[in-house]
Amino acid sequence: MVNRGHKRCFRRRAAAAAMVAISGTVLIGVAALAIDMGMLYNTRTEAQRSADAGALAGAWRLVGEERLLGSTGATTVASAARTTASSTANANKVFNSNPTVDTNTGNASDGDILLGRLDHPGNLTEQIQTSVDPTRYNTVSVLVRRDSTRNGAIPLVFAHVFGLSSKDISARGVASVEDKIVGYKVTGRSGNAELMPFAVNLNAWNALLAGTQTSGDNYRYDPASKTVSAGGDGVNELNIYPGSGSGQLPPGNFGTVDIGNPNNSTADISRQIREGVSASDLAYFGGELKFDDNGEIILEGDTGLSAAVKDDLASIIGKPRAIPLFTVVSGNGNNSRYTVVAFAGIRIMNVKLTGSMSKKSLIVQPAVVVDDAAVSGETSNTSYFVYRPPTLVR
Repeated sequence: MVNRGHKRCFRRRAAAAAMVAISGTVLIGVAALAIDMGMLYNTRTEAQRSADAGALAGAWRLVGEERLLGSTGATTVASAARTTASSTANANKVFNSNPTVDTNTGNASDGDILLGRLDHPGNLTEQIQTSVDPTRYNTVSVLVRRDSTRNGAIPLVFAHVFGLSSKDISARGVASVEDKIVGYKVTGRSGNAELMPFAVNLNAWNALLAGTQTSGDNYRYDPASKTVSAGGDGVNELNIYPGSGSGQLPPGNFGTVDIGNPNNSTADISRQIREGVSASDLAYFGGELKFDDNGEIILEGDTGLSAAVKDDLASIIGKPRAIPLFTVVSGNGNNSRYTVVAFAGIRIMNVKLTGSMSKKSLIVQPAVVVDDAAVSGETSNTSYFVYRPPTLVR
């Protein structure tokens, strides 16, 4: 006959065994859930990597050379940016498969790829403007989904214990190109500024873009080979020296300006043509060449353009550079002062600085310039085709 003590001991052992069984089940369930959660975390990281890569690639495509061709070119750039963003995101696997990212050609606000504009990319509360003209696009947003809409939800392995069979995930990457350029600052990271000491009248530049003052379309730039040859490419050119019309270069002024030492020499101009403007040059402006509160920079002028820099200019034919645009010149020769109000991207197409003045020419055409030394900020001025490199902003 089993005594009461033995019965109580048996019941305690049975209860303990039951508790161990229950605890074991719970622990197994928690461990299983942790495995699924870890897998979801890794998948979410992969999706973010895919979205970020697509957004950056798309933003770089936004600053393609087609921008120079106005509205038609902007449409081409936008289409190419969508395709590039989609294919780049697709190339980055999410949960062992390449995600499909819809190009959203209608630019619907809930689409996978969204193109538009951010006036203040650093402001995380600003909404992307999608109704702006494509010529003003500076932002690409990419949404990578694993849900019922696109690519399918992520199947869970162990969470069935809790009644969960799958989980939706998504990640969005947003990259923007800063185009409100207010000046230049050279750092160890940026390298020299791709800025040349040649100033062009703003009216002449606007007339070039309008097609009312050009030297024609006689040269072709090939983006693939980065070379210039004879023949048109749809982008008009301007002779900036000696120049003519629209007050481009008033008498006694020849368009070269001091970006740095006010007593600069031909050697300084040659160096800036070939290598760009350095930190030492900008030290004369306190380390940064930047518009003042009136949206202006005052630069001193030089007496003329020496034929000694002909080879320097020829050495950078086809390469993108920025130049200052001015509205007013006061004084003459070495005492002239240029009121600079904007910057413009150009490339040199042809150089001839020998012979009579009527035979000389420095032919340029608009060009896209992406420069890490460019400084962006708040300005009402419009710089032309000059940008900072695209960055992830969200």
